[in-house]
Amino acid sequence: MTVTASIDIASSPEAVRAKFLDFASLPKYHKGFFASLTPLGPVEPENKIRVVFSSGQKMYAPIEHNTPTSFAWTGSIPLLFTGGTKFTQEEVFSGALSFLMGENAVARKFGFPEKTKKGWEGYNNDLKAWCEAK
Repeated sequence: MTVTASIDIASSPEAVRAKFLDFASLPKYHKGFFASLTPLGPVEPENKIRVVFSSGQKMYAPIEHNTPTSFAWTGSIPLLFTGGTKFTQEEVFSGALSFLMGENAVARKFGFPEKTKKGWEGYNNDLKAWCEAK
């Protein structure tokens, strides 16, 4: 199962990237899905980011790459910066519990795919507003 959320932001990719990577400023513009994003060392491959969700759940995500056009971590929510700027979050769920993000009755009952997409869309809107603020 894949969950994706994208938004067009009227700012340059460089400006969006700079604001996104300003992890300490997250509480200034977003009060929803993510409680905090904290790099554990330099933001480069092999290091990790501690992701705390507003639910209190934590994840320690290894950074896969950090280039001028793309930022991705393993396990959740690869983030892409492309010309224009389209900000995209996408995750392909796999593993023993991936059925919770599928199209089956259990997944529909708990609504995990919809809740994840809604959370990402809220974050995307907050990032867009922060990037486009004059």
